[in-house]
Amino acid sequence: MTKKINWKKEAISWGVMFAIFGTLYLTGWHTPVIGKIQSWFLATHIFTPSIEEKNRTPFNFDGELITPAGKRIAYSELKDKTIFINYWATWCPPCLGEMPHIEKLYLQLKDNPEVVFLMVSKDNEFNKAIQFKAKKEYELPIFQELKSPAQLQSQILPTTFVIKNGEIAFRKEGMSNFNTEDFKNFLIRN
Repeated sequence: MTKKINWKKEAISWGVMFAIFGTLYLTGWHTPVIGKIQSWFLATHIFTPSIEEKNRTPFNFDGELITPAGKRIAYSELKDKTIFINYWATWCPPCLGEMPHIEKLYLQLKDNPEVVFLMVSKDNEFNKAIQFKAKKEYELPIFQELKSPAQLQSQILPTTFVIKNGEIAFRKEGMSNFNTEDFKNFLIRN
């Protein structure tokens, strides 16, 4: 026996769904809400990075960053460090989804002088990233690139790189939960 569809109920349920999504979109809450949902998925450790140390590419340290305080930092100043670079933006839900997990990893490694975290904002207005960090009370160091090394170009956000021993040792386009023991060990071992 086929089930008779109640079109009135169906129309109401679709209307409610459109109203919810429309409200989220019009109020600007769609990005943080979607980011939060993606963060919950990342917390399950379904999306963890695959660490394969092959096809390393020598890294050209020709680039420059600026801090929220206006201090300029050349990539060449970081040659002897392991560099975790994450490209993100405040308008990018997957970026917001992975950021709490990167924050946790950063808090575990922030006192390690051999590892540097560079959270590079791709927002057109750097002030948006600065306000976002303050609102979330993140300790992650955020930057804006003044000059980007050509090897770090990507059309996808988020994109994460790890530079070790002067080489690009890791590249991941898309969100991931980097707060794992394997990834932490990858960052701290030479």
